[in-house]
Amino acid sequence: MAQTAVLEMFMEEIVGPVRNRVLLHWEQLYQANRKPLKEAFIRHFDKLCREVAELQSIGEKGAIGHFTYSMLRTRLQEGRGVYLVEASDETWLFDPASVAGEYDASWAFGYLDELQLLLEEKRQRPGSPYAGGISRPELEKLLLRESQHGHQYVIALLRWAMPEAMLTEGFRKLEQCGIVEVRVGEYLDISESVYRKDSDPADETEIRKWLAERIEGAYGYGALERLDLTGGDYSEMDFRYSAFRESAFGGSSFAESNLVGTVWEGCDLTDTEWNQGWLHGASFQNCRLVGALFHRAEAACGLPDPGKWEIPGFHEISFAGADLSEAEFVLAKLRGARFTGAKLTGAILGWCDLTGADFRGADLRGTNFSGSCLIGAQMDTGACSLLSERPEMPELPFTEEAIMDWLKEEHQQ
Repeated sequence: MAQTAVLEMFMEEIVGPVRNRVLLHWEQLYQANRKPLKEAFIRHFDKLCREVAELQSIGEKGAIGHFTYSMLRTRLQEGRGVYLVEASDETWLFDPASVAGEYDASWAFGYLDELQLLLEEKRQRPGSPYAGGISRPELEKLLLRESQHGHQYVIALLRWAMPEAMLTEGFRKLEQCGIVEVRVGEYLDISESVYRKDSDPADETEIRKWLAERIEGAYGYGALERLDLTGGDYSEMDFRYSAFRESAFGGSSFAESNLVGTVWEGCDLTDTEWNQGWLHGASFQNCRLVGALFHRAEAACGLPDPGKWEIPGFHEISFAGADLSEAEFVLAKLRGARFTGAKLTGAILGWCDLTGADFRGADLRGTNFSGSCLIGAQMDTGACSLLSERPEMPELPFTEEAIMDWLKEEHQQ
């Protein structure tokens, strides 16, 4: 059999299934340890910023506009998951005096050892067609390519950690450019934005015009700050991993939009519509969402398919500290959602999957949980005692039309 055919068969019959098994286990480890990993990264970022600020104080470095985290495959070959970190000015890659450092992301690549062990076992098994067809150097090259999955975990962690990292004293001490962006990628290769902060004033008229153009692929990974964009139709748009800060969107529609990983900070989202939107990993902490509609919203945490690894699992959606008075969640998938400290007075959470949701500290006066699954949900003692032992979500006894009729009746009460 030709060498190329042997390698293709090895990838399909051996590598694919083994990778899936290993990464499903790795996903569990990541989810169990992501909070201390985030805390460790924030300490690293704070220390880096303090070092840069010290250089700025003695005139050896100007304002910072970019932080770049670059995976070094040569270090991975040596068994070290080290990223090169560079703090640079607004010219980014063309800054001749960027400040360099390191971030140890070895935690993200430990699965490679397990993967290598299992693949070697398959390769060397007596009678295996791969014993002489897959050499050790080829296996090493294959494992280096498999490092892309660990790199995805680094991206996921940094994207999750950056909003808090930007609050550190070290970052606040920095002299900053109008736009500050954090990117993660491979050294001198494609990188992905995980955080963007734009302090320069924007023209609201121009922003509205730009959004109205609905340019495909233009609105993800961005940042909109301090804008009045009330009453807008932003439905069926792709805003994945964008940040919205201190802006007003009252009465706007984001129905059927891709809002995965979006961050909403200090926004007024009164009477907004999010029906059938993709909201996995979104954060609405401390936002005003009075009367907002989340019918059939998709925001479950974890892997989309628990038996198949394709990307790192989504973090939980967060409404911590948000005002959700009179909001409606109907037939929404909110597994693991955080409602800690939220105001849910008069809100409807009907026929939703709220498995493992956290309602501790939330104001649940008049909250309607009819038909919802609350297995593993956390609530303050006595806050909702009648629902704390609710059984598994039953098969819906009604059609969707009947559920909507039920909702109308609730409104009339």
